[in-house]
Amino acid sequence: MKETLLENYNLKIERTISLFGYTGIISRNILYCIVPISYLEPEELMEIYQMSNYLIHRGDSRVASIIQTTSGQLSCTVENEDIIVVRCPVHGKRGDDLVGRELARFHKRGRSFPYTLSKVNRIGQWKFLWEKRLDQMELFWKEKVKQHPENRFEEMFVEAFPYYIGLTENAIQYLVDTELDEYPMPTDSATICHHRFTEVTWDKEYFIKFPNDWVYDHFTRDIAEYIRDQYLNGDRRRNDKTFQFIEEYERVSPLSAFSWRLLYARLLFPLHFFECVEEYYFTETENKKQRIEQQLASILQSSRDNEQFLATFFQRVGVGKRRIKVPEINWLSR
Repeated sequence: MKETLLENYNLKIERTISLFGYTGIISRNILYCIVPISYLEPEELMEIYQMSNYLIHRGDSRVASIIQTTSGQLSCTVENEDIIVVRCPVHGKRGDDLVGRELARFHKRGRSFPYTLSKVNRIGQWKFLWEKRLDQMELFWKEKVKQHPENRFEEMFVEAFPYYIGLTENAIQYLVDTELDEYPMPTDSATICHHRFTEVTWDKEYFIKFPNDWVYDHFTRDIAEYIRDQYLNGDRRRNDKTFQFIEEYERVSPLSAFSWRLLYARLLFPLHFFECVEEYYFTETENKKQRIEQQLASILQSSRDNEQFLATFFQRVGVGKRRIKVPEINWLSR
């Protein structure tokens, strides 16, 4: 690795450390991170590079910058793995900055991104992507029904999937109705988002932002995925963190009726179920398969809790107090 980095980046490694889940290297008292990007196509990487440069130019001092190689490339191969090297910004601890407020500022800068994006663009594509994912899994499910389940995981999947078909169709219909009924506001224009934004996407102390998982989408993508992660991995009896996060965000950028409904449509879509099933069939180790089987069992056992969460979401976040009317899903409230 040392020889490759010296040859491709002219970086002489003084020492290595573990940093934000990546390998960090220090060279000439500057901190860099080696970030694997085997999942990114070259065109995607170029668009991400453009977005990160733009945000840095716009004054976001917490964005890590992608370093070009000595031959002008954005990536290289180290030990048979495609990587990028990012320079970590020198920045003090975040102090009193809060996640919701910082995310709103991040989105605000990203809305003015001036260039056309194609590979990382997700704006207006939720319906198509959800339908595609549902159709693919439904074909797989029908095959499993025909062949008969081979183990406990497949028994749970075969039995539960019709319920998640219904939930997904509800999410798609809610999305369609939103786009028909509501008029987007200027704040509803596309911005720079994350593939999946959670509490650990930015490190807690410095909020350093790595661009390798960015997409171009509606900002409620990030809010919804943060809320989903809090619900699935936090204390479900207390939602203070979620509501505080939304309040922080709205102090910088209030949500429109269109935004609230788009946010809710994304929460309706049972992403956690789809990812659990997909991960199981992409996993080769038996130990991991057992862990995912337990995860699916937990998802199914908590389905009523999830319905309650969705049924009371608007009430709990106080949408009514904002004088915004949003339709509810009647069957969830029964």
